[in-house]
Amino acid sequence: MENKGNRGVGGRWHVRIAICENSAAAAQRMQGWIEEYCRLYQVPVQLECFSSSAAFSGCGGQFAIAFLCTGGSAGYYQARQLRERDPACKIILVDDTQEFAIRGMRLHCTDFILRPVEFRHIVRSMNLALRGWQ
Repeated sequence: MENKGNRGVGGRWHVRIAICENSAAAAQRMQGWIEEYCRLYQVPVQLECFSSSAAFSGCGGQFAIAFLCTGGSAGYYQARQLRERDPACKIILVDDTQEFAIRGMRLHCTDFILRPVEFRHIVRSMNLALRGWQ
């Protein structure tokens, strides 16, 4: 996996993770679970949350992992744009229906989470996304 992160204290790399979620409460819950996962598995992390597709698209940053939770066709379109811009990013789609799961696989997304999201889903997705992380 290409190392996309920032050097932290002592020159150690941090995994850059983006969470794009319209709901502030859902974004906060997901951020907490990702932080818990990273603490348990000793993964240095830098998390950035975005409250809209436009905010995420406008940031211009590169991420090792992106949780795209905006749902529906907007979420799929966002994933497609990200895949074109950054082929190495590990995309995890989160949606209320299974409709976009197959489309997400066509974009070579790392995982698909069907709502409601639980901690065990985050663990599975993070394990898949971090395979090969150095």
